[in-house]
Amino acid sequence: MTQVATQRTSHPNVQIVERMYECFNRGDMNTIRNEIFAPDLVWRLPGHHPLSGTKNGADEVIAFFAELNRGGIQVDLINIDAWGEDTVVEVHRGHGESNGAVLDALNCTHYHIRDGKIADVQVYISDQHTVDQFFWAAYALKPIPDCLAS
Repeated sequence: MTQVATQRTSHPNVQIVERMYECFNRGDMNTIRNEIFAPDLVWRLPGHHPLSGTKNGADEVIAFFAELNRGGIQVDLINIDAWGEDTVVEVHRGHGESNGAVLDALNCTHYHIRDGKIADVQVYISDQHTVDQFFWAAYALKPIPDCLAS
């Protein structure tokens, strides 16, 4: 993820989200896991594609971040601000190219901060159909014997 914000605020909750972006850019997933994410974090990504759905806990979100990196996804932070005492809202541009598919979408993310850590995240997608198409092109599923639980 790269970060290009048009507005900055000194609100401590905004600083937490900005720090997550900075650590992601450095590849510092341990700091994200141990200092930025709440142990019971819930991260929701809408859609009907291999990376959509609810991620529970820091390890699942870190694995999701790794897949975004593997798929060549860049995230540019457009704007971010505090909303009340425990909420941060940001707008970002997700873009990339993988297996001939191109992604370029503006999205919004809502962060709930609890005890100085990111506890609950909801991503809102501006063009869900295009995002779903991109992720299906970028991420192939394994053959049925390998993708079904025993």
